[in-house]
Amino acid sequence: MRTHIKVVGLVNLLYSAIGMLAAAGVLFSGIFGSLATFNPLVMIVGTVTGVIAAAVIGVISLFGLIAGFALLNHQQWARYVILVVSAFRLFKWPMGTLFGGYSIWVLTHTETKQLFDMNS
Repeated sequence: MRTHIKVVGLVNLLYSAIGMLAAAGVLFSGIFGSLATFNPLVMIVGTVTGVIAAAVIGVISLFGLIAGFALLNHQQWARYVILVVSAFRLFKWPMGTLFGGYSIWVLTHTETKQLFDMNS
């Protein structure tokens, strides 16, 4: 199970780093795309929507990034954070569903719980 925990930590690091890049892309495309229309209403709505979407993606990815590092160091709290982040990732078909389901399976396994209880 130790290998699975390392894989979950590394996958969450990678997936969260990609999520941070995606959040930056959503932010810039939402702002500049809406400004390119020269329509005041579209500028406001598009910018606000882009900022909100980027914030949601960025926050989930930031939690996954921090918890991924902590999970590699066997921090008990990281297990719970990764479980929550993985639950959100289940809705991102197909890779998010695959990674989220795998993370939930590994982190709820009895042997994993025992490993984290020994380290606390």
